[in-house]
Amino acid sequence: MRAFTPTPQGPVCAMEDWERELLAGLAMQVAAVLESGAPLGGGQGHAGPGRPGESGRDREILEALDFPAPAWPQAGDAVGRSPIGGAADGVDGTADAMTARDPLEQAPEELRPLLRVLLPEASRDPATAREVGSLTREPLRQDKHGRLEAMAAELARPSGPAGAVLVRRGQEGAWLGAINDIRLVLAQRLSIETAQDAERVHRVALEEDGGPASEAGGGAGPGGMDDPAHAQWLRATALIYDLVTWWQESLVAAVLGDSGPA
Repeated sequence: MRAFTPTPQGPVCAMEDWERELLAGLAMQVAAVLESGAPLGGGQGHAGPGRPGESGRDREILEALDFPAPAWPQAGDAVGRSPIGGAADGVDGTADAMTARDPLEQAPEELRPLLRVLLPEASRDPATAREVGSLTREPLRQDKHGRLEAMAAELARPSGPAGAVLVRRGQEGAWLGAINDIRLVLAQRLSIETAQDAERVHRVALEEDGGPASEAGGGAGPGGMDDPAHAQWLRATALIYDLVTWWQESLVAAVLGDSGPA
């Protein structure tokens, strides 16, 4: 993966197929978490036959994150048809907010911790948070869902020069928000709450296969601290978190006109 570079059309990033597929899969998974909070019990994602060029290890890593793994976008899908940052999948974003229900009430219990980091409380006062949540969370959910799907669509079918991923001018903020939502979910899965937690996870990502991973903390993956499957999950998820963080920093640098992070 190369760093984003500025162009007249917007920042572009040259990526390997597997990198695009991994990041698009993550975007679609986080979109599926948001979809789980849609009114009328909106979809919770669906397992697909796999993405083009996907290895068994790619799928293992995505499935290890323990939330729905939607299918790779196919030609003709409605994914990302709305402009990035807007509502998607048939939602026009103009529903009467006064009749909206809090998306947390719509979602399965096991996905609510993820929705809480994606759609945080608007107030520290519980009563105010409940009242405001029913008015603000649904529009926010629609906006986040739409920009994640639009980002996944560009990753699936890049529109930049020489097949590069293109962030069109005016869409940089929506892309940064979508990438940050992926980081929020990964951080929740890794139990990252402080800068020290993030540093411990970074050290795990740098370890060789089979190295000790206990210092990073438990995370939310399968098994316990002495479980080899847990250690593998922890390192794989830490690597993905580092990759997504670097990618986000690269886009920020390109937007600011820099050459990208080292």
